[in-house]
Formats: sequence, C-alpha cells, structure tokens
Amino acid sequence: MELTFEKDDLLHSLQILQGVASGRSTLPILSNVLMQAADGKIECIATDLEIGIKIRVEGVIQEDGAITVAAKKLADIIKELPEDKPIHLVTTANHRVEITCGDGVYKIIGLSDEEFPQLPSIDGHSLTIEGETLRGVLRRTEFAAATDDVRYFLNGLYFSFLEDRTEVVATDFVQLALAQCESFNAPENIEGFIVPLKAVKEIERTFAASDTVKVSILENQILFADENATLTTRLVEGDYPKYREVLPKSTEGSVVVSKEQLLHAARRVALLSNPKSYCISLEINSEQIQVSTQAPEVGEAHETLPVESCTGDIRFGIDARLLVETLAHIETELVVIEFTSEVKPITFKPIDTEGHICLVVPMRLEV
Repeated sequence: MELTFEKDDLLHSLQILQGVASGRSTLPILSNVLMQAADGKIECIATDLEIGIKIRVEGVIQEDGAITVAAKKLADIIKELPEDKPIHLVTTANHRVEITCGDGVYKIIGLSDEEFPQLPSIDGHSLTIEGETLRGVLRRTEFAAATDDVRYFLNGLYFSFLEDRTEVVATDFVQLALAQCESFNAPENIEGFIVPLKAVKEIERTFAASDTVKVSILENQILFADENATLTTRLVEGDYPKYREVLPKSTEGSVVVSKEQLLHAARRVALLSNPKSYCISLEINSEQIQVSTQAPEVGEAHETLPVESCTGDIRFGIDARLLVETLAHIETELVVIEFTSEVKPITFKPIDTEGHICLVVPMRLEV
C-alpha cells in the first residue's frame, strides 16, 4: 500500500478514532487503526467490539492495500509533522509502515489487517435527522446519565419514540435531563432504545460538522452515518425507568433568574461548602435568590441575586455540582426554576423554549 496525505486530513480522522482504539484492551489489535485503500477511496477504521467507526480520508492512492497500526503512536507522529509538507505512507515487508514527511522518516511495526474485526453491517429501517438536531439533544441530556452504575441501563441515553415527537432522556435517579425533537419515524415494533454513553460521546465527535445524519436500527445494533463516516454501536439492553412518572404535573411556585449570574454564584459559594456533600442553599422569594453555604470545618459564604419574576417562596438544599452542571447545559440567558416543596424534585427550564427539562432532587438542609 502506498498513500499520500495532507496532514490535517489524516490527523483529524485519527483523533476521532483514538476515542475507540484505546490501549486498555487485552487484544493488541484493538489498539490499532485499520488503514485500507481500495476502489479509489481511503478508509480508517477503529473498533473496541462495542463501538466501531469508519472514516473516509482524503488522500492520493499510489497502490491499494491494508495495514493496521497503533492508533495513538501514529496520531502522535502525524501531529508533530510539519504543516506544509505532504505525508507519504507506504507498507514494507513484515507489516511495517514507513512514513516520510520532508526530511523525516519514521518506521512503525504494524499488524496484519486479516486479524482486524469486521464492523457489522446494518440494512434495517433507516431515517435521516438534521445534524444539529441530533447534536443538540445529546448535548442537553448526556450530562445527567450515570457513568458507572451497576444498573447498566442508566449508563446511556434513552431515545423514546412517541407519536408526535422523539424524547431523549438521561437520568441517574438524582438528576434527569429530557430533550425533545421531531419524530424519528421509528419502526413500529420499537418503542425506544438506549445508546451507551461512550457511543454518545463518539457520535458528537464523529458528526460534529454533519448537516444530516442517517440512522439505521436493527435489533441490538444502531448505525449513524453521513457521507464521510459511519459509526456502529451495540445498544444497551434492559427496560428504561418510566421517566415521565417523575415529571411534575403541577408546581407551587417558580422564579426566573439570569442563568449566568446563578451559575457563577453557585460556583463561588460552593468553594466553601462541605467537600463531602457540596451542599448549598437556595432561598427564593419575590425579590431575590440567596445562595449560601455553611460548613463548620471550612467556612461560610452567601450571595444575593435579583430575580426577573417570582411566584412563591422556598428554601432548599442542592448539590452545587449538579446545579452548575444543569445550568451549564441550558442554552438561554434566563432560566425558570419551578418548585413544589423542599423534598420534591426541582425543575430547571430554559425560558421561552419548549422541549428541554432538567430535574434535580434537592438535599435536606440542617436546621
């Protein structure tokens, strides 16, 4: 195999694939990226047997072929090469790869492509979604998913197919985030599916600039694709919690406040919170929100913020980390906080924007 690349074209692809081709696998071949040239196109592929990504790379083919090379090592070398010189890559005897750029020559030991796992092909029901819509629902919800819960069905995002819309949900039972988008027009026998959190992050990276993304669903696999890349992942098996049952049907009060002011106040006050709980207090009335904390072994702090409008009074505790994370994923200047009592979930919504809801379970404050 003999190929020529521009640095940015090759490096961009390798950086995306590195998230899948990790060095933690017991199979050395899974730490490699498969480079193959055939039928006038160059493709780079990585998989960890759960997630697989195939990316088409711009380049010139002098000779067809295939080889697998350590993904991180190859990316590290390409990253350090000069910007203004082409990269020439050729395979030699004993599965070695020789990279030439300017006056530099670099030789890497590879592995045969025959040992590299094949990515699954999915020819089931397919649909098309706007790229920004897909990225948006992932961005607004992924932070609320569990990361290492033994209840494995929480370690991902649930796509729920309703008649008039699709809802994407993440929860770890302490916080919940829900985002809506247009109906996916899913197969009749599928009510929803759970995409693992690792795959969610790779989808955002792989399709970061895609105008549209094609989605194909078949049993326990799902495929995302645009004109340059394909990502396949196994779906998480299990029944997702009945999340709609915890969404408040009514509230006793609400307050509208500047998202940025509350976000930064929470960060500052949290610096003097108990490092074991990060609990801070929000005391809300018709004129202001007081953000405060008191930890005997650390100190105390409070800040007062003006409100845009308010109905009802309340004082509740909340994990500052969850509050900051929730506010950071709301994409409007103002946020509305809805509440019922000090022990029921607190709702956060972007003002004048439908289809995005975040819940946080409050913490009990010491009297």
